[in-house]
Amino acid sequence: MSHRFAALPVLAAVPPLLGLALWPASAVDPATWVTVALVVPLTLGQLAWHLRRLTWLRVVLWPVLAWLALSLLSYLLPEHWVAHAAWNRLAEGLVPGSHVDDWRPPLLVMVSLTLLGLGLHSRTRANLGAPLLLTTTGLVLAGQALEHRHGHSLLAMAAPWPVIGAQACLLLAQLIDALGGWRVTRGSIRRALWPSLLLALIALIFWHHQKVLVEHALKAGVQAQGQRLADRLSGEIDAHLAAMRRFAASWEWLNAPPSSERWARQASLYHRDFRYFLNIAFIDTDSRIRRVYPLDEVNRRLIGTRLFDAQPGGREALERALDGEGVGRTEIIGLLQGQPGIIHYLPVARDDDGRILGAVGMVVGLQSLADTLFRQVDPHATALALFEGDRLLAYQGPAQRQGPWQHAADIDISGKSLTLITRPARDALLARRSRLPVISLMVGLTLSYLLYLALFARHRMLLQHRQVRRSNRELRREVRTRADLQKEVEWLAEHDELTRLPNRRRFMQVLDAQAEIRPLSLLLCDIDHFKRINDRFGHLVGDRYLAELGRLGRDVIGAAGGTFARFGGEEFIACLPGFDTDAAVAVAERLRRRLAEAGLDHEDGSPMTLSVGVATLGEGPLTPEVLLQEADDALYRAKARGRDRVERATPRADLTRAGI
Repeated sequence: MSHRFAALPVLAAVPPLLGLALWPASAVDPATWVTVALVVPLTLGQLAWHLRRLTWLRVVLWPVLAWLALSLLSYLLPEHWVAHAAWNRLAEGLVPGSHVDDWRPPLLVMVSLTLLGLGLHSRTRANLGAPLLLTTTGLVLAGQALEHRHGHSLLAMAAPWPVIGAQACLLLAQLIDALGGWRVTRGSIRRALWPSLLLALIALIFWHHQKVLVEHALKAGVQAQGQRLADRLSGEIDAHLAAMRRFAASWEWLNAPPSSERWARQASLYHRDFRYFLNIAFIDTDSRIRRVYPLDEVNRRLIGTRLFDAQPGGREALERALDGEGVGRTEIIGLLQGQPGIIHYLPVARDDDGRILGAVGMVVGLQSLADTLFRQVDPHATALALFEGDRLLAYQGPAQRQGPWQHAADIDISGKSLTLITRPARDALLARRSRLPVISLMVGLTLSYLLYLALFARHRMLLQHRQVRRSNRELRREVRTRADLQKEVEWLAEHDELTRLPNRRRFMQVLDAQAEIRPLSLLLCDIDHFKRINDRFGHLVGDRYLAELGRLGRDVIGAAGGTFARFGGEEFIACLPGFDTDAAVAVAERLRRRLAEAGLDHEDGSPMTLSVGVATLGEGPLTPEVLLQEADDALYRAKARGRDRVERATPRADLTRAGI
């Protein structure tokens, strides 16, 4: 447990890092404040888990996870489900003037904080995926570092370096607290972690690739929009130049300057189509304005103005037209109307002799021209700026929250080069942003988590199955051992271990089973002078002699269809169903001879001999005690008459009459 105390110094490094991220406070964006506000309760939750205060952990963890879940929805939900503008309205409801980006952490920061929170929620248990959650957090932190260093995305992806360091400290503290508990399942963790972690890495790489493609598509859209507006502006200029030539040519057949009424009527038709004409004027050969349309308050003051004096910047172009050298065009100059613009002068000559009557001047205000074009674009969605070099001629659009990309398109106006800069608003780009990259990232991370759980559970199940199989094998072995012992106990309960013959108990069972067979003979056998063998040769030799007798009896009696058993000590007994007295005596004699010929000798070289008493039940019910007593009496007589012999039993009635 001592290793767990190392988590405390790591957690202690989090507050200084967060303080560094918030200094100076005036330069900190709202998203960083929100991120810090989420990291603080996660730090407290980690401390609560370290101290095993589960109630504290739940209190600080659930609000953080709820806020992160809501932030995740703002990234995931399609635009046609919940519009980006709706999220902004929700943010403005919290703080007027704020946007949704001010209330949610950057995407990768949100993912890493969510993973850290889920790691705490799982109490760093391996079976709930904590190893994958923490290692995936490490991958996401590496992604933040790369995005912070090299990225310039539409969506904010990474936190400032101090906040990344604070997240790394939280990750390290969780690992220190968790590693001790993972020792038991480290084999299952290794089996499940690497494939699922590889899938998480693939999901991050695929997300980054999709994000780049989506941003390239948005950039291409910005470029296409800017070029389309520039082409439209160029086309508008070409159209009004052609209209000017037709207008100037319409006066040449008069051979006199136009009247005020005719001028107003003809000029109104052109002004209606080209509203950005500040005026259409007729200038005499002395450069004085004689006719002007529209005759508003500003233009009315211009009648009689000598342009050579009032507008010297356009003198060269006007002289060219008045000298009959063709169309004269000014540079971009300050107009008398108070805005920058260009004036086109077209000569008007008599039709009969070609003498110059004057010039038609068409004043194009660039601000008015740009406004005519800009009105076709939503000013809240796109910022437009028209430049001549570094000089701003016209501007429309949002002053704040502009997108990260712009497109500059060159426009040629009568040989003059202008630049139209198109820059969509950030909110407009976010509304057009595809949610597919974020969805694919979340799906990939979810699949990697499910894969980990499946692989971990499978490996644990395999281990359990192996343990069960091992236990089953041991159990079967134990059962077999116990069965063998049981069989041995049962066998020993009915057999003599030395001679391997049935014992007295088993013999009595056999006798009961054959109680209905007539005739039924019993042979009661006793080794002669067996005590001498034990005394002279020892009990081991005696045991060998007994075992040999058992083998001989089993062979002889078994061949006759009977049962040979050890009755006790050096006494043996045999049952011969279906054998009368003579047949039983013959079998007994055969056994006696086999023993005498077996080479089992006494110390003096004489063979070991056997005395046998034979009793036969010819008819009537079987009384085992009576039959055994008759066989025992016959054995006693065999002993009394010199041993090594077979004696027939005398029926109990004869014994009574004889007084025995």
